[in-house]
Amino acid sequence: MLDERRQVYKSLVQDTLNEQIYRQLKEKLITGEFRPGDRLVLRKLSATLGTSPVPVRDALQKLESIGALRLERTFYVPNLTPGELAEIRDIRVALEGLSAERAAEHSTPETMTPLTNHFNALAKAANNNDASLFLRANARFHLEIARMANSPILFDMIEPLWLRMGPSVRMAKAQPGRLKEAIPPHEEALHAIAAHDGATARAAVLKDIIGCFGILANTGDEP
Repeated sequence: MLDERRQVYKSLVQDTLNEQIYRQLKEKLITGEFRPGDRLVLRKLSATLGTSPVPVRDALQKLESIGALRLERTFYVPNLTPGELAEIRDIRVALEGLSAERAAEHSTPETMTPLTNHFNALAKAANNNDASLFLRANARFHLEIARMANSPILFDMIEPLWLRMGPSVRMAKAQPGRLKEAIPPHEEALHAIAAHDGATARAAVLKDIIGCFGILANTGDEP
């Protein structure tokens, strides 16, 4: 009986570790810490994360299965073509527009608090022209809307799109001051969701997605 309990405990610990590693790698993709073309060498990545190769390999395989990574001898971050980015944009328009409407239906003062915090972080980063913090806050803002839609299926469709596009977003070159242009549509979405105005929330989110694609059209290596 003691051995069985130890085995169950070991399994639970391993599951928790696997999930932690998976979340860390997702965050690195969403925020663009991994760049297009980066090769993710298992042992090097394991050392960086301070863990054994097993949970890292499992997480990489999971990310590859949903299209966020590709495998060719080693796992790597794909370079998306303009056509692929346009396809992601069109799918986001459909799915995130729906999630904004549903978030507006289900919003409460309690659920608005995290979204407001993400918006405040986004606005601060934009005003300070801090691209790294802006990208992190922007992703969290949009994914929080997806969570507020109260539809796990919808969220599970939206999150992989951010995993795919995050590295390309990080490589986009925006002119100084352009980040501030993203504040108004996010603010409109925030207020519309709080007011249960689904149509306005959808329109604001779509405005932001399409505006973001205009910047993505000119991607290149950062200095």
